[in-house]
Amino acid sequence: MKHLLRHTDTGQPFSATTEKMSYRELTKTILLLGTPLIVGELGAIAQQFADTMMVGHYGTNELAAAGFVNSIFYFVIFLTLGMSYASTPLIGSAFGKKDNDSVFRIFAGSIIVNLLVGMFFVILLLLVYFNLETLFFNSDSDLFHQPYEILDLSKSYLLILTISVPFMTMFYACKQYLDGIGNTQVSMWVMLFANILNIVLNWCLIFGHCGFEPMGLLGAGLSTLISRVAQLLIIMFVVYRTDTVRTRINNLLKSHLRPTTEDLRELFRLGIPISIQLGLEIGAFNVCGIFMGWLGTLPLAAHQTMYTISTLCFQILYGIGAAGTIIISHFYGVKAWDNIKRTANTTFIVALILVTIQTIGILVFIKPLSACFTNDTGVIELMYLILPSFVIYQFGDCTQIVYANALRGIEDTKPLAYIAVFAYILVCLPLSYLIAFKFGFGVSGVWMGIPIGLSLAGLLFFTRFRRKLKVLMSK
Repeated sequence: MKHLLRHTDTGQPFSATTEKMSYRELTKTILLLGTPLIVGELGAIAQQFADTMMVGHYGTNELAAAGFVNSIFYFVIFLTLGMSYASTPLIGSAFGKKDNDSVFRIFAGSIIVNLLVGMFFVILLLLVYFNLETLFFNSDSDLFHQPYEILDLSKSYLLILTISVPFMTMFYACKQYLDGIGNTQVSMWVMLFANILNIVLNWCLIFGHCGFEPMGLLGAGLSTLISRVAQLLIIMFVVYRTDTVRTRINNLLKSHLRPTTEDLRELFRLGIPISIQLGLEIGAFNVCGIFMGWLGTLPLAAHQTMYTISTLCFQILYGIGAAGTIIISHFYGVKAWDNIKRTANTTFIVALILVTIQTIGILVFIKPLSACFTNDTGVIELMYLILPSFVIYQFGDCTQIVYANALRGIEDTKPLAYIAVFAYILVCLPLSYLIAFKFGFGVSGVWMGIPIGLSLAGLLFFTRFRRKLKVLMSK
């Protein structure tokens, strides 16, 4: 750890060059960068998973309330992550050119943007909080009628998570800065520490150990808040230790170091489409969950279980895709077009191998894996019906993750939003509805539209990336 702190600016495992890098070198670099990123991506949602799993052993109402609030909060996590991702290619491009003044200026701008985004979601969540009963506990609504007995528990948990949002978004800004300069290990260790701290505090506060009174779900919320404050303080200390920040922060008032309006506009320009794409993908799965709810309680439980497994797979693949973004952005800074193309191809192959291993593992261990979530044989049988679509969708997801991140690396994110609306909303959801309810496939039909929508998105992202790269190479 001391080595990481001492050499944070030089922790990247490669240098941007216009000389062709071999596929072997690129594969090694992707894995070196991607492994910590995978841990980081899983860590982004691990606190909510830990809260849900641990409060489940405290009480049924607490479990239901945690699941309900976390389903709302996952949107916030992915939407804020999408906005923070904008700084990575900009910092990576400047870092590849060794323009450390621009690196610092972009980082300072990302702090402002992420703080604004955090405050925006605080206001939005407070509006939800004060109208929670009207929005989600309406007995006249077939879609949004939640059990009234979890209302008070949900409100207290939601309020504490809302307070944690600015700390979370500021952490993302610091994390993306470190990722952008190619040092992904520090963020990994910080997030691992924060998640361990969250679990320990959950044990103390939920169940009442070490002199604390049992607090149930309220204790889970406080644990998450404390761990998010702690991870922000630690990563801010690490970021300050980097040469790029430490040597310039005292001169922040100098004009060439201050983030400009154009810098902020560029961060929003790149971040909003990424945020929309991630939000719509999650939204598509949630609408499919509503479809499952129409079919009954067991189908809904099977959907939620498979969705949880697929989210973990998505986060792992996204770590590899994000590694591709970092490398491509560095090459983009020095206009190494051949290396950009090679990096995208190599990232896709690595991701394809990884998704194959994941899929085989899930097929082989689906029975014990399903037992981790439920002992209900009816739910497990329905999971088997969903499994073929799940397997096919993994490969479409792999393609869309890699090439969406490749577009992010060359700072071409606007098409992400348009393609997401078309593939996820206009294709995936209508197909799922038609196959399930009009063609009579039921539970398995709801998931049949998902691989089609994601594969289409992957094909369109790939086509856009190749076309954009061809234009860049011709200049």
